Amino acid sequence: MTKPAGAGVGECVYLKTILNWVCGVGVSVGLSACAGTPPTLSPQHLGSSETDDLPKAISDPNEELNRSTFENNQKFNHAILYPVAKAYNDTVPEVVRDRIDAFATNLSEPMVFANDALQLRPQAAATTLGRFAFNSTIGLGGLFDAAASQGLKHQTGDFGQTMYVWGYRDSSYLVLPVVGPTNVRDAIGSGVEFAAQFQSTAFIPTKLLSAKSTVEFAEAIDPVTDTVDIAGTVTSPLANLSKAGDMQDLEESSVDFYSMLRSVTDQKRQAELQEALDTSALTSTPSPPDPNAIEPVTTLVSSPTMLEKAQTTEVQKSRSIDDQGRTIVVVGRPTPVQATPAQ
Repeated sequence: MTKPAGAGVGECVYLKTILNWVCGVGVSVGLSACAGTPPTLSPQHLGSSETDDLPKAISDPNEELNRSTFENNQKFNHAILYPVAKAYNDTVPEVVRDRIDAFATNLSEPMVFANDALQLRPQAAATTLGRFAFNSTIGLGGLFDAAASQGLKHQTGDFGQTMYVWGYRDSSYLVLPVVGPTNVRDAIGSGVEFAAQFQSTAFIPTKLLSAKSTVEFAEAIDPVTDTVDIAGTVTSPLANLSKAGDMQDLEESSVDFYSMLRSVTDQKRQAELQEALDTSALTSTPSPPDPNAIEPVTTLVSSPTMLEKAQTTEVQKSRSIDDQGRTIVVVGRPTPVQATPAQ
């Protein structure tokens, strides 16, 4: 059976998209997840270790398996991640690393906006939309965070957070191979987000093939697709590489790195989840009245009956002349003087 003209080129384009996606998954998972932004730690967390006789606030029913996975991840970090991160930080100037961080953050704004909208957080969604529009134009495609100077701060928003707002609250701690510390809910959320991004980049071109010839489509779309693939595959891991050194410093300062990392990652995550609850129209509660607020003055309006009763009646007046010839005016009825008994 003879294939239609241009079919081979179309298959090559689709195959190239799949290969780009597979390579992107390998690079992103291998570098970005393990080099996630380490939270700011207070001194008491450094070198602290949990003991079995103390209750654990974090649900970790599979701690033995999680620790085993964590140890394997640390071997990968020491063998590959930390050396690559050190070479990247030593060779790439800080100003260039900052531009890469800003560019990667700007690429994530559409997903943040979608989750803020799903969480019914209108203010966060509007801020994110404004940031993306402002940084994509004034910020030269996201290379500069110009929106921050206008008071538009980066917002939180991911599908794990969205499921938390929707009611999926309790979730056990989980350490994934290479990916690192997370929990079951957030792992599902990350999978949903990845699938959504894959759908938008891999399957949209196949729908457009019917509108244009294969050759015209490849010539028009291929540069754009390559640019988006490079941006999404390279910038996110590079942005996180600059923070991998901080993670190594935390490990060297900790007695039980597993327990410390579990604690601080949970604290950071709980702060993000609580922020979503406090700002979502689904879960937020109205703020209580301020006890120091000045109450407005209440104006009493009289009814017609009260006004009628309040009308004054005509007062009787009487005149008299005293012994010295002065006129005395008496208003109303004079009160009779009671006679005093004779002594």
